[in-house]
Amino acid sequence: MFPRKRHCGCMKPCSCQQPVKEIVHPTKENVVHKCTEETVKHIHPSHTTIVNHHLVKNEHLFPHTTSVVNTFDEVNVMGASTGPAGMGPGMGPGSNVMGAQTGCNKPYTGGMPGHKPNKWC
Repeated sequence: MFPRKRHCGCMKPCSCQQPVKEIVHPTKENVVHKCTEETVKHIHPSHTTIVNHHLVKNEHLFPHTTSVVNTFDEVNVMGASTGPAGMGPGMGPGSNVMGAQTGCNKPYTGGMPGHKPNKWC
């Protein structure tokens, strides 16, 4: 008879210890998530232009004045003389009343606006 194989795989009587069988299973994967944070600045520039408008309004004024001139003349008239006995100061034949004029014989020199100078009264 042929020697038989033993469960340990040796041909002689088993004096050895039986080897431990190893079964290797697929590796179990543990995933550890590690997070980091990073700031990225996205710059969107804008600009505001303020335009100040200035308007100069030229107002043209034409002031006008009006003057009023009131004239006043006074003439003293004395009664007619009756002769040398009734003569008083400044009175006599051929004499006129002191300061009185017969007609206008002097030019008007007033400065009224709108009147022409040297106009006779």
